[in-house]
This record gives sequence, C-alpha cells and structure tokens, in this order.
Amino acid sequence: MPPHDNLFKSLFRAFFRDLLLLMDAKLAAWLSPDAEVEFLDKELILHSPEAEHRTVDLLAAIPDPAGGSTFLVHVEIERKAGKEIGRRLWEYSIRLRGHSPEPSVSLVVFLRGGPPGPAWQVYTEETGGHEVVRFRYLSFGLSRFPAEKLLARPEPLAWGLAALAKPGALGRARVKFEALRKIANAELRQHQRFLLMNCVETYLPLKGRDAEEYASLAGAQESPEIRAMQMTWADREIAKMEVKVTAKVADRLRSTVIRLLARRFGTVPPRLAKRLAAIRSIDELGVIADRILEVQSIEELRIGG
Repeated sequence: MPPHDNLFKSLFRAFFRDLLLLMDAKLAAWLSPDAEVEFLDKELILHSPEAEHRTVDLLAAIPDPAGGSTFLVHVEIERKAGKEIGRRLWEYSIRLRGHSPEPSVSLVVFLRGGPPGPAWQVYTEETGGHEVVRFRYLSFGLSRFPAEKLLARPEPLAWGLAALAKPGALGRARVKFEALRKIANAELRQHQRFLLMNCVETYLPLKGRDAEEYASLAGAQESPEIRAMQMTWADREIAKMEVKVTAKVADRLRSTVIRLLARRFGTVPPRLAKRLAAIRSIDELGVIADRILEVQSIEELRIGG
C-alpha cells in the first residue's frame, strides 16, 4: 500500500464535513454550513516521557453554533487496525485535554481491517476487579465496508474512499468507473476533484481483466468527463515528476560545480556556496560548470553579481 499520511490528511481537510457525516450524523450537525474549521495539528506535538514526540494526524477546532466554546475533533489515519489503538487514542485525549480545556472526540480511520464502516468503540481498563477507565471513540473500517454503500452516499468524499472499500459484486472495474464518473460530474473545486481522483487512482489501480473491463465500461458509456479528468490528473502527475527530476539533476550539477571550484581555486567561500544554492536553472549551472576551466579566478565567474 502506498504512503497514506499526506494524501488522507489533505483529503480529510478538504472534505472535513463529509468525513463527519460518514462517521456520525449527530457529530456533523454541530458543524454549521458557514462555520470555519481551524486545523491545529501542525502546531500541536504531544510529548511523552516514554516515547518520541508525535504530532497528531489531524486536529480540528469546531465552533459551537450557539456561540459557546469550541470542541476538538481528533482524527488518526491507520494503515492497519491494531489492538493498541484504543489505548493510544485515550492517551492522546488526556494529553489534548492537558494542552487545551476544550472537550474532544476521537476518530480513527482504518485503511485495512477494523470493524467495517462507522462504529462507536469502547476502550476500558480494570484495576482490582473494577473498571477504572471507559473511553469511547469512533472508528471507520474501509477495507471490509461495501464500496456500493459508499458510492450511494451523497458526500463526494465517500466516492473517493470507495477505492479502498470491498468491491463485492460490483467488481474493482465497476467501482472505479462509478467513483470517477461521480467525481467528474460533481460540482467541486478543482483541487477537491484532484484530491478525490488521486485517491481513486492511487488505491484502485487495475491490471489484466479488471483493466480490460474498465476500458470496456468507459468505451461503452462514452465518458468524456472521466477522460478529461484523467488527462488533467496525468498531466499534473507528469509535471510533478518533471519538477522532481529537474530538482535532482540541478542538485547533482550544483555539487559538481562546487567540487570543480574547490579543485580549481581551493575552498569555496560560504557566500558563494549560498549563491549557488539559490540557482535552480540547470542551464545556468551548466554554463558555470563550463566556464570554471576558462576563468583565472572565482570573481571572473560573476556568480550572483
């Protein structure tokens, strides 16, 4: 399974109301249509004397529609369900309360395993035959939940998450086709559409017969919206790859320039190294590399000046 943290953090931020609706409608009712959700996870690091410092996956402050105090929604994204998650969420909730006085509710999304769909879970601890801890949290297991149910939901987030759900009688090709068809035809902002499609393309790749069936479905039902959206997604992915490749080549060429300068003129001054670090153009770095053997001093290169 590909790395998931950044993908789902971005997805859940963009469709936070959808996430609450999928998890618990009563919880979602607290978020009014015009409310502004404040995400705090980047600024909150939980300190533990027994473990490394950890940043929560997602932490949102939900304003009270009646004008009262806010409450916090803490979301963890787990690659695979584990027995320790209840205790971990309970410990997080204690530390969150110590950091902020607002009440909080904890949610966990399991990409694999866990009880299928949304469910309230209870973590308990006993001492001396007595229950001393009872902590409730919400979980959503994707891999065992029917994709058909997610595709039937009105929330766009559900269509993207269908890529990780159980295909069932629909089959992988049909799930992917229906998910992309809904995403293509929905009224969404461009970045929202891209996030959903990225989720489907990342977590529901097709090969062999599945790929053939998908091509047959797309051809039979003529879906120009899907084709256009896939082209846009592919163009973005290619552009991202080109940027990464260009940056890597520039880094290597920059290292070569610094090494040549050191061999020709001795130690490279920090000020010059800083100027070279600011150059992103492969062509410009190439010109500098070519001139190193021609000039008699570093000053003649006129780098940055």
